[in-house]
Amino acid sequence: MLENEFYGPVYYSGVWALIGAFFLLCAGAVVGLILYTTRKKTIKQIHTLKPLAPKGVDLNALKQKYLGIIDQIETYYNDHRTSASVAHQQLSKAVRTFYYEALGFHAEVMTLEDLKQSHHKDLATLIGKYYPDEFDMLEQGLVAQSAQKARDLIRKQ
Repeated sequence: MLENEFYGPVYYSGVWALIGAFFLLCAGAVVGLILYTTRKKTIKQIHTLKPLAPKGVDLNALKQKYLGIIDQIETYYNDHRTSASVAHQQLSKAVRTFYYEALGFHAEVMTLEDLKQSHHKDLATLIGKYYPDEFDMLEQGLVAQSAQKARDLIRKQ
């Protein structure tokens, strides 16, 4: 009796197979869309970014401007109008701001660790040398040497 009631898949229309395949494809697409939109996205870090193209500024005039600022900082220190740690802070700010104005690189808002991970290794080295003198309470920093290193870095750009 049961043999007479069972019909094999040969007797079903091919349309049902296409409809089933379509629903399986739709379900796969929904699962894929959910996985794609909820995946963890990689966070860009400074060492993975490409270096910026130089900005269209007069680099020679900018160098002269910042060399003058460095000379002024050194003069203020030599005239005892500022301390060594403040002079180092000002030198650090001047060099970082030069990098921003010349290259568009936001060095003025970066930590030393950020600078070390960037493509500007010379800047990171210089700022790293300023750190002990910048925060030294004993005022033993050598401002003349630090100013000369800042001038050399600016001239090198």
